[in-house]
Amino acid sequence: MDMQKEQRTLVCVRFPAIPNPYIFDAKDLKLKTGDLVIVNTEIGQSVAKILGYATEADTEGLDEIKPILRKVTESDTNKIQKNIEKEKQCLAFCQQRIHTHGLPMKLINVEQTFDGNKITFYFTSDGRVDFRELLKDLVEKYRTRIELRQIGTRQESAMLGGIGSCGREICCASYLTNFQRISVKMAKDQNMTLNPTKISGLCGKLKCCLAYEREAYAALIENMPKPGKTVYLEQGEATIVSINIINQSFIAKLKDRRFIKAGIADILTQEEYLELNRENKTKTEQANGSLNNIAPKDNAQKPTPKKKRSSRRRKSRSKKGAVPHE
Repeated sequence: MDMQKEQRTLVCVRFPAIPNPYIFDAKDLKLKTGDLVIVNTEIGQSVAKILGYATEADTEGLDEIKPILRKVTESDTNKIQKNIEKEKQCLAFCQQRIHTHGLPMKLINVEQTFDGNKITFYFTSDGRVDFRELLKDLVEKYRTRIELRQIGTRQESAMLGGIGSCGREICCASYLTNFQRISVKMAKDQNMTLNPTKISGLCGKLKCCLAYEREAYAALIENMPKPGKTVYLEQGEATIVSINIINQSFIAKLKDRRFIKAGIADILTQEEYLELNRENKTKTEQANGSLNNIAPKDNAQKPTPKKKRSSRRRKSRSKKGAVPHE
């Protein structure tokens, strides 16, 4: 049994309509990421895409690892194309019957197994839908196994695809293999604007990419003071106005209403701040004392010179005291 495990070549595959990965045994096949293969599933043969290789640790808890039948050949490609054309016909017919029955459901996608043994219709709805009459019409039309499966908006985006606000193909349609739980706290930790149009994806839910750097931001924000908190700096007490998590810096407002930019290393404890104030006060007192001991030679009082009378005033006085000639 151990020899069989050692000889296995495990790969992860993804089906077109299901983002969850599945592990299969490639055996002697030489496969690379992106290759299309034919595999056996519980509902029949299906087409899957290779995501990469897996390890034995990834198989923990799995009862059985099924083998990959073969890599998609040219004849398989022709059959896949025919299945795609039939899926389009099934989609149009089902939409027409939904409209006829007036059902509150939105048809998203149709998937047929590679061997044609089953057709699955994926739809979204706000609540439960009584689609028994619709199911009868589909079975009567196609004479095969039919499944109507209700999905969420995230799965809808993964199936239909699209371009995100970043300008690239949305993650759930390209490489994501599961949907993580996303919370508003992740956006808050990254100092993002809590605008629904900015932090929501095409599905209307919070963006999956908010979880990518969550751990890094959570570690960085632990050292950052929150806006509104009072901190001690060399310039004095200040109130945090805004923070920059990546640069580990912040903008603070001093008591004299000046704004300064500082870093985490510039924050002092209360004891350090008080000690700094005492040192500055001592230096100021010593400087004032040394100035008082210096004789004010330059500031000695000088005798004020007498004001000189103007010649005009002397002439007027002489005229008043002159004796008129007879």
